[in-house]
Amino acid sequence: MSRSTFDTEFSLDLVVNLVPLSILLFFVGLFAVYNPWGVDPLQSTVQFAILASVIAALVIVTYAAARAIEADERRPEDERPEDTGG
Repeated sequence: MSRSTFDTEFSLDLVVNLVPLSILLFFVGLFAVYNPWGVDPLQSTVQFAILASVIAALVIVTYAAARAIEADERRPEDERPEDTGG
């Protein structure tokens, strides 16, 4: 069975990571424009470093998940491990 790269099922699998990513990017933009605690170079640097590291980790995890999903979808059904349930 052939399918396009970004079909509905594939997109839904990745939305789980894209929603938190968009929330994090919203807060980075919000705190870059309006910082309610004032501007302190050390505090702002630590704040943005924490957010940037979380965003980078989430992007890496999302990319790895997309690669794993795509690789699994390309394997024939008879080569996939059976789900035994539990």
